[in-house]
Amino acid sequence: MRNVGYLLFLLFILSACTDEIPYDLAEPMAGKQKVLIEEISGVRCPNCPDGSRLLEALNADFDSSLIVVTYHAGSFSRPYAESKYDFKTSQTVSLMELLGRPEGYPSAAIQRIPVPGQQTYQRLPNTWTTTISDAVNAEPKVDLNLSVNTLNTSTTLRVSALFLEDINAPVFLTVYLTEDGLVDPQADTKTSEEYIADFQHDHVLREVLTPVEGTRWSDGYQKLDFKEDNFNVDVHALSNVVDSGNTAFVVFLHTSEGVLQVEKIDVH
Repeated sequence: MRNVGYLLFLLFILSACTDEIPYDLAEPMAGKQKVLIEEISGVRCPNCPDGSRLLEALNADFDSSLIVVTYHAGSFSRPYAESKYDFKTSQTVSLMELLGRPEGYPSAAIQRIPVPGQQTYQRLPNTWTTTISDAVNAEPKVDLNLSVNTLNTSTTLRVSALFLEDINAPVFLTVYLTEDGLVDPQADTKTSEEYIADFQHDHVLREVLTPVEGTRWSDGYQKLDFKEDNFNVDVHALSNVVDSGNTAFVVFLHTSEGVLQVEKIDVH
């Protein structure tokens, strides 16, 4: 009788072990959606610093979700005789042609979202808050991560992307190099003088490390696709850069409909 009980107990244990335990595959956690601001400027543009100050305030309002890149192009970008630097380059002019010539200043492209009914990305300040709010509240479609490794004067930028949704359109990668702390003249509505001699220019676009329109990564991606890319850069050798210690990489993935995700990382 004892053996019969033991056999019944053993059969119960074995049958229990074959029961399927339901489980869910863990979904990747999406990070915060960042918003790319491509601000056009010029050292002779007195209204442009007002735009920069507004973007600083909006960045605080939106929990530091904005990544601002300032590029100098157009009629206001001609340096003063006293200027040490010329922030306008052939690449910044090409970028202006890509994003559209502004109708007025300040002006900025926000998340590369096209302006409805127009062939431009340029937006005046009265639309910035609403456009940024819509962009920052969008669900991220890509988890984008950056890392840098510097050996001697060579820096390797590693870009890693995990796609959180299907992307049924060509995806492009663009890499900017920006620089902070450039002190030079700038026209400004805050002064009665022609310009402020010691104005500090930040997040200035110094080099586009991909084609200006971006490098085509793929014709599309499926959910949970993963891709990496590396860029080797000798920042010290770039003639536009004044202090490599003040530089950063800005990396973004985009389609014709706008920026999927953007991130920024210091070079050093």
